[in-house]
Amino acid sequence: MSILLLIINVLSLLSTANVYCLSVSSKQILDSEIGDNHILDCPPINRNQWSLPLIIQWYRGRNNYTIPVASQFDTYPVHIDDLYAKRYSLLTNGSLKIDQIQLNDNDTYECRLILIDRGLLDIKEQYFLTLRVNEKPRFINRSNSIQVALPYSTVNLVCHIYGVPIPTISWYKIIGEDKQTNNKEAVELLSVNSQHLILNNVDDRSAGKYRCVGKNSLGSIENEFQLFIHGSIYWRHFPQNQTVKINGSITLKCEGESSEPLQYQWLKNEIFISETISSSGRIRTFSDGILTINNIKPSDHGSYVCIISILNSTSIRSKPAIITVTYPPIPSDHRQTNNLTLIQGSLGVCPCLLDAYPPIQSVSWYQNGRSIRITPKGGAYTINSEYSLIIRSVDDDDHGKYFCRAQNSEGFGRDSVPFYVEIKEPIKFLLKPNSIYHVREKNRLVLPCLAFGDPKPQIKWFKNANELNHINENFTLEQIEKSDHGLYICQASNEHTTTNISTLIIVENTTPQAPLNIRYEQISSNLLLSWEPGYDGGRIQHFIIWYRLIQNKKQNWHQIRVLPNNATEFLLFDLQVQQTYEVTIVGENDFGLGSFSPIISIYLNNYQDLSIGNLHRSNETNFLRPLPPMDLHLSYSGSNLHITWNQGNLFESPVNILYYVIQWRSTIVFNNQQSQQSIVVKYPSRSYILKDIKQSRYIVQLMSYSNQGIYSIPIEADIDIQFNSILAYYGSSRLLISILCFLTVLIVATLCICLFCVLKHYYHRQSYCTNHKSHSNWICCCFPSIQYRLDNCSPMEKDRYSASLLKTKDLQSSPIYSTRHRITSQSVNNPLRPLSSPDTCTDSSISLAKVTAIPSCRNSIISNASEILQPTYASLPTIEVPHVIPSSALTFILVPNTTDDTKMTSFFQPIPISNAPYIDHEGRKNSSRLPLEVVPELSELSVDNSRHSYAPSVSSTVHSSQQLQSVQPSPILVTFDSNSLKRRT
Repeated sequence: MSILLLIINVLSLLSTANVYCLSVSSKQILDSEIGDNHILDCPPINRNQWSLPLIIQWYRGRNNYTIPVASQFDTYPVHIDDLYAKRYSLLTNGSLKIDQIQLNDNDTYECRLILIDRGLLDIKEQYFLTLRVNEKPRFINRSNSIQVALPYSTVNLVCHIYGVPIPTISWYKIIGEDKQTNNKEAVELLSVNSQHLILNNVDDRSAGKYRCVGKNSLGSIENEFQLFIHGSIYWRHFPQNQTVKINGSITLKCEGESSEPLQYQWLKNEIFISETISSSGRIRTFSDGILTINNIKPSDHGSYVCIISILNSTSIRSKPAIITVTYPPIPSDHRQTNNLTLIQGSLGVCPCLLDAYPPIQSVSWYQNGRSIRITPKGGAYTINSEYSLIIRSVDDDDHGKYFCRAQNSEGFGRDSVPFYVEIKEPIKFLLKPNSIYHVREKNRLVLPCLAFGDPKPQIKWFKNANELNHINENFTLEQIEKSDHGLYICQASNEHTTTNISTLIIVENTTPQAPLNIRYEQISSNLLLSWEPGYDGGRIQHFIIWYRLIQNKKQNWHQIRVLPNNATEFLLFDLQVQQTYEVTIVGENDFGLGSFSPIISIYLNNYQDLSIGNLHRSNETNFLRPLPPMDLHLSYSGSNLHITWNQGNLFESPVNILYYVIQWRSTIVFNNQQSQQSIVVKYPSRSYILKDIKQSRYIVQLMSYSNQGIYSIPIEADIDIQFNSILAYYGSSRLLISILCFLTVLIVATLCICLFCVLKHYYHRQSYCTNHKSHSNWICCCFPSIQYRLDNCSPMEKDRYSASLLKTKDLQSSPIYSTRHRITSQSVNNPLRPLSSPDTCTDSSISLAKVTAIPSCRNSIISNASEILQPTYASLPTIEVPHVIPSSALTFILVPNTTDDTKMTSFFQPIPISNAPYIDHEGRKNSSRLPLEVVPELSELSVDNSRHSYAPSVSSTVHSSQQLQSVQPSPILVTFDSNSLKRRT
């Protein structure tokens, strides 16, 4: 037998040398599980087929197919390797049976058929079978279940799992309980098919539980890891909601985990439970996070929060735990009952001040100890949802003592605290404004408001819900302005009641009021705006949207016209996302721009806001925009700018075009902004002329509008306006040219007037000296009637001024020297001596002479006059005369007037006086019969035209019967005392 085994081994070695040179005839994979019995079939062997001896052998890949596991030579007994003798066996058909399969049986097996021919081994058949022993997943290596990491460090969690088939490994983070799966934990998938989970830059948000799961067809396995960040806290137990009856007790538990010692604090309704409350014994807190409340009261109902903290470090809050206390109705502790005062004829409300939980189910009311019959809606007494008693119309019978009694699921409690009801008369308006007023700017409006009540009511006025200060009763608007438009309320109130009456003031023929309630909605990169129009000022209005982009600095405002005019919704296209815009809306009518709405800031996200309260629309807009215009061309001639354009194929436009809007702006800056204007041109116009342009650079933008108010993509062009100097001056300074023309005309008119005055003065001067011969142009003329008297005078000296008969030192004291010293309406009173009939004179017989430059003659004339006749003095009466400046003494020389200059032979010749009560001024100007050749112009002494004239003559006090007498041929000096004249301030 030993010789046989030796032969088989030798043959096996020889056959092994050739095994790798043969082709594999077959290969099969067989699945099995641990503990099963399995047969590895070799193809059926017909031993009678071969005439030569046959050898059957089984090999394993683990042994590199060198050592047979089982073998049989021809009909000799089977040989099994000692390592496998207990579980392996070879069947008669050549199959290998394995009992109680173990994990190490997982291998590739080979079955060989070998013939021995004259000492040579001939391998006829060779079969390969793979036995795959399936195994449930199992851990080979894994990290510690508790991991503590420093903030912003890297954590590597390891989970090596083996199984057959190879298991799939998944990583999850436990984020809390999932209420939709029966309080199971909700998890977040982090990674798949990886034996490592790497967390970078961990912080408090990374702390928590992690789980790895390995799964194959035979089962699954999992492991949890707890990650703590050094200094972070992890919750182990939250406080739970509880319900307790009054006078009961309750315990709340709060527990956390951390690598550091923890501290616990409790809050009730966001207020810390102080040590004072804790020490009372009814409410106690413990260092391990437990809160106990004994002898529960209704006031203990509320929200309780546990705060876990690390000393001088981070802290976390639990979710609120609601403690509900149930109790029957009892009088409220925090709501006090006061006596009520109800107004006769009004609606009365009596509150039921009871607290209960669960809520009150039924309530009854009592008046003066008697139950009140509650009727359904429409009756005299009803109960509202708050269990208050509603009195539909209060009258005198409703006064008295009231209380309520209620019941809930806990039963009947105690009655409410009784209170008393007192009835008062209502406030009445004696005067009240109309419901509406239509006024205009600058008008005056009085709004009456007078009320009566007990006690006396106080009047207050409100405009648009804002109180107007320092206004009582009647409200007066003196100069109505546009801003006075609005709703006004007159409020009369006393300690018992308040009554309001409203009136609407509409200010017509003004610019529009500001739009109201502006709302917006983002649709992709577009913005949908909506608003409520303000009052249009009595004219048709349209709206203009002003918007600008806010980046590093505020940009210029852009304007866009809203069409049609009555639209209250508009869509702005092609805005930049992740940017902030400022938007305001203004109305415009025939009177101009109105008031702007408040500016709102809008941030455009790059994603849709799906939160509650925001409408959601698809990112793809369904608004069809019209085709834009084409070929925008700008040209100018004179002060006109010609704008022309074309329109594309309208058959390709998805919507109909109804308007064109032209917007233009120039580089002219007004109020630190480039002014922008617009005009609407109806389709199918293709041109527009912009008049009165300035020398500047113009930027013109054109867009088309559909009948729905959707505008096209705008097209833009610009042009530099350069005028020649004359045209530029005309176009930019029309007002200046008008002013220069007016000044030119004024200067010419002034020159003409001056020339006329010079000629007139020259004419009068020539007329005064026509009948006199002077020795020199510098010698003053004397009258012909006194020429013989001047022959005996000393020669005349040339006066450098040729203007005065007095000496220079006398000019300043002479009242006649200045034209401002005019004498008006004077009469001679209280003469020193009465005038005789020869002394009588009329105004026509005397003249007020300017003293001209005759130095020598002056003294002799005056001296002769004084020798012949004593002067007659008369004082002026005290008269209030404006613009009169009195001098120390006024002296008039009464000079006789001859009827014929040529017949006059004596200076003292009597002169007949005619009856002439007033001076003929025009006759004096043209007459040659003047007492002195050089006299003041009569315009200075004008009686008819001067504000202060001297109308009566000196002789007006003499009786009229004596007016035909003649005066003495002697000059009479009349002196006026300056004390008799007063200066009008």
